[in-house]
Amino acid sequence: MIPRVSAIVPVRNGARHVARCLAALLAQTWPPDRLEILVVDDASTDATRERARELPVRLLEQAERRGPYAARNAALRIASGEILAFTDSDCVPAKDWIERGVAALAREGADLAAGQVRFALSPRRSAFELLDSLSNLDQERSVAERGVAKTGNLFAARRVLDAIGPFHERRSGCDVEWTGRATAAGFELVYARDAVAWKPARGALALVRKQYRVGRGQQALWRATGEPLRAVLPRSLRGFRPARPSLWRARLRRRAPEGERAGLAALWLAAWGISAVQSLGQLHELVRGARG
Repeated sequence: MIPRVSAIVPVRNGARHVARCLAALLAQTWPPDRLEILVVDDASTDATRERARELPVRLLEQAERRGPYAARNAALRIASGEILAFTDSDCVPAKDWIERGVAALAREGADLAAGQVRFALSPRRSAFELLDSLSNLDQERSVAERGVAKTGNLFAARRVLDAIGPFHERRSGCDVEWTGRATAAGFELVYARDAVAWKPARGALALVRKQYRVGRGQQALWRATGEPLRAVLPRSLRGFRPARPSLWRARLRRRAPEGERAGLAALWLAAWGISAVQSLGQLHELVRGARG
């Protein structure tokens, strides 16, 4: 019996890219009668809803901005699939994405599968775009070293949701917490290299905003787990210290797009700046938590 799949896409102000994502989902090799596509609009102020209504998908709307994890939870409350497939609104899944993700679950006897995210760099690529592609969404490493994954490309059997419940609804990092909660409960997470989704690499301003948000999310998670100040403060300060150039040289060898010849010095400087921004986000949340 072919399992029913619920593909879940949260979106906010994604009018420029959401149609590409949804078109890719509608073109999947998976049988259309065994696939539902759930799009959750998080109070967009652009034409996102109009773009989604033009396509044969189910659109849910949040009247007030609540964040992507609240949006995912809204979809989970009505999803009918035995398999839950998560991606982001700016991702473009390969045409066999669902087929490969479901096959990985079956082949490995696993409960969750993290697919591969490949980054698309612009013709005028910057060191920040390359940094994004090298340092974010390294699903293979996250699965192997930490037993966690991101919802940019994630498959989960419904039994996982039934056992551990929905996502927490902070603005950042709740997919890592959710998958970590699942593996801690004994569910198996594997890496599905051939379940591919493409994502545009971020430029400087978008990456600054993201990593500041990530920093805040990390600190909120540490606080929620009851970690003491003496443990979290050194972590927050560590980001102001530049990493060794050899670390970025190794990442270039392992993950750089084919033919990439970016200068190591520019990449190192960009990485130092973004690391400091992430630490500032952590410190902001630390001070906010202390005041609260």
